Formats: sequence, C-alpha cells, structure tokens
Amino acid sequence: MGTYLDVKMIVTDLDRTLLRSDKSISDYTAGVLHACQQRGMIVVFATARSENSCKQYIDMIRPDAVISNGGALVRTGGKIIYRAVMMRETANQLLLSCLSQPNIGYITVDTDKGYFVNKPVNEQDPGWVEYLPAYRRDFSLGLDCDAYKITVEIFDNTTAYAITSAFPTIAVIPFSGENWIRIADKKADKWHGLNALAAHMGIDPKNIAAFGDDHSDIEMMRRCGAGVAVDNAIPEVKAFAGYVCDTNDDDGVARWLAETVGYMEGI
Repeated sequence: MGTYLDVKMIVTDLDRTLLRSDKSISDYTAGVLHACQQRGMIVVFATARSENSCKQYIDMIRPDAVISNGGALVRTGGKIIYRAVMMRETANQLLLSCLSQPNIGYITVDTDKGYFVNKPVNEQDPGWVEYLPAYRRDFSLGLDCDAYKITVEIFDNTTAYAITSAFPTIAVIPFSGENWIRIADKKADKWHGLNALAAHMGIDPKNIAAFGDDHSDIEMMRRCGAGVAVDNAIPEVKAFAGYVCDTNDDDGVARWLAETVGYMEGI
C-alpha cells in the first residue's frame, strides 16, 4: 500500500483526457469511476462540450455533476447551480464582429434553445455527429436568447483579437491542435464552475483531483489539491500540473486513481 491522497471529488475533462482518441471510454475506466463513486467520491465531468454533445458519456458513467460549455453551466441532481452566459445583446455584437472578419469559417453558438451554426454541416462527418442537431442560422439577423459560448473556426492568429478586442468581459480560449477558438464570458470557465459546485457540495478544493490536457483546464488544475495532466497534454498544462498520468489512450485518469487514491483493489 502506498501513501494515498484524500480525494473527495474527481473532476475530469473529456476529450483527450478521459476519452480515448476514438472518443470511447474503456470498460476499465468506467469500472474505476464507478468504484470511486461506490466509495463515496464525487465524480464530475468538466468539458467544453454542451450537455447534449456529451449525453452518451453521461448515460454511461452517471457522473454526480456536469460542468459543461467550458464552465458556463453546472448541473447536479437536475438542478442548475451555476450559469454564466453572454447576454443576447453582447452575443449578437460578437457575432457581427465575427462575420466582419475575412478569415473565418464555421461559427457555432450554444444556447438553451439549441445549437446553431452559420453554414450547412455534413451530418455524416464524425466531427459533427456528436453535436447534432445543428440548426442553420443567419447570425446577421441576431439571436433571440442568451448564449453559453461561441466557437469560431479561424485561419490566422490575429482574428481572435480582432473579434473580441472591444469586449472587456469576454475571454477567448484556443483549442490546441485545431483552428478553433471558444468565446465566452470571463466567468464561464471550468474553475468558476467547479468552485461553485464544490461550495454547493461542501468540498474543500484541496480534496479535489482535477484532470486535463488543454488551456481551459489549467486554472482548475492549479487551484485543486491534485492537478493531474494526462501525458498527451500540451506543455503549458504539464507545467502547472502536480502530477502527470498515462495518456488518454492508456486509461491515464483511471490508472492514476487506482494507484494514488487507493481502495481500488480488484479493479
């Protein structure tokens, strides 16, 4: 037996962290997470995805809470405990700013009324399937609701600044290895959402293990008792991590939990 950490809450990113490259969760990982729940630990997803686009994983693991849209929405037990949206007026101004730029492709918006996109999508493309249904929308006509996030396909390094420079309450986070950025309210990040959830559940952040691989995971990893980077994480994430586990394709999250949290014998 080694020296085990007192982990009461497990918070994990999905893509390239808990999910394998083929977007699956292994039986081993599912078994470890369920064993952790049976031993009283709270399991939480923290993802840039909308709730709809991670439904299959929610159904499989049954996490105790979901931090979705990069931290803009937190739900547990069917109850929303944190919500940080861009108000309709701000979202519409940002969309007009996006449309004025020459070097952009797709624009998507997540809202309570659905997932909207500016151009037709190939519904057979694996890159889009998980995000369907996607409703075509002429964003020049504006939205009639608030927005959790706007994601923009960009093709040069200056576009993000050009879009958001006039919006001091808005933050931009890039997706590593992709030509996409996420635009959202500054308080719509994983740490703000997680901090609200921890307070709601009476959990001290020092008793939280947070797993991630990309820019949006850094702050929650830095502020939790155990910040764990998967080995395939970007260097910036590893620099802030207290621990590094195996890659997402090698069940890194689950293996770290089994070896470090303890009481996983037989898994």
